Amino acid sequence: MISKDIEFCFTKDGTAGLYNRTVDDVYHSIFGAKTEAVEKFVRPLGLLKNFAHKKEIKVLDICFGIGYNSKALIEEIVKLKINSKVKIDILENDRKLVELSPFIKDNCEIASAILFRSLYQIIEPDILPVIFDKDNQKFFKPAVRRFIRNNKHDHYGLYSCNNLNVFLHNIYYHYVSQRHKKGLIPPNYRHFLITPYIDDARKSILRLSGGYDIVFLDAFTPAKLPTLWSLEFFIKLFELMNDESVLVTYSNSAAVRHAMVRAGFFAGKLFDRNNRHCGTVAAKSKRFIENGLDEFDKGLMETKAGIFFTDPGLCSSPEEILADWNLRKQNSNLRSTSSFIKNYKNKTEEICTT
Repeated sequence: MISKDIEFCFTKDGTAGLYNRTVDDVYHSIFGAKTEAVEKFVRPLGLLKNFAHKKEIKVLDICFGIGYNSKALIEEIVKLKINSKVKIDILENDRKLVELSPFIKDNCEIASAILFRSLYQIIEPDILPVIFDKDNQKFFKPAVRRFIRNNKHDHYGLYSCNNLNVFLHNIYYHYVSQRHKKGLIPPNYRHFLITPYIDDARKSILRLSGGYDIVFLDAFTPAKLPTLWSLEFFIKLFELMNDESVLVTYSNSAAVRHAMVRAGFFAGKLFDRNNRHCGTVAAKSKRFIENGLDEFDKGLMETKAGIFFTDPGLCSSPEEILADWNLRKQNSNLRSTSSFIKNYKNKTEEICTT
């Protein structure tokens, strides 16, 4: 366990994931933490088409956790040989998760090394018991554990620049170059700048300067953590994003999509490689929306299912937001969701039989 609330687990693609007892929810899909990051967050971005031309790509990773979305993005940028400078601002409420992120078994060796280079100066000794706990060792990279064991004294004072660069060099050649001798070159680690903000994401976004090209929104499900899915939160994200920018999330919620649209975004659907619906994309420019919302999606937003969360001042508790949301649904004169779905299904069946 990382704490009394959070424990490790393995997902089906062999990468480590997390389970939160307090929220009673997983941080990643049980089918694969890295697979989910690639399919739901990185592949839909269309990096080569939409962002490879930029001198700098600025990313906001909301609810970073142990970093799979940012790691998958970094790996893809290196793989595609995109030479842009990349600045990633990560928002996470749990400091330990951020500090543990470079060490996790994640099949993202280059990205983990880059994260380590950015984060090593803030790492606190209290994560060492987690890393060296015998029950946890299977979740961490052996080479990284050896490096930490040899350099953990003097509050990481031995992590000189030269020592760190040697470590990064070894990570690359040990894990990567032997597998992809012709496909990859050692990444320029200095092209990546990762800055963590450890706090409630609603407080952190008020400190940001904006100009984001890519936003990952990977919070717990709306019904369990409504604070990061409110209309006001999306309005703030809209203000922080460039005109040519993309927000991606795994959520298919009609309430979330309605909040996005009300905040000023165009919204669309995401599909994985197997053409399965896997999330939502929002953008200021319609050209980034490859698959728009269909008649059913738009109709659902106009039912009680589309009643979005509100959080004036971005300071309400989850309980207050949910209580207000439930009260507004009870008092709403909007059509019930079940009635709409039934009518839409009957209408579709009639069309198919005529």
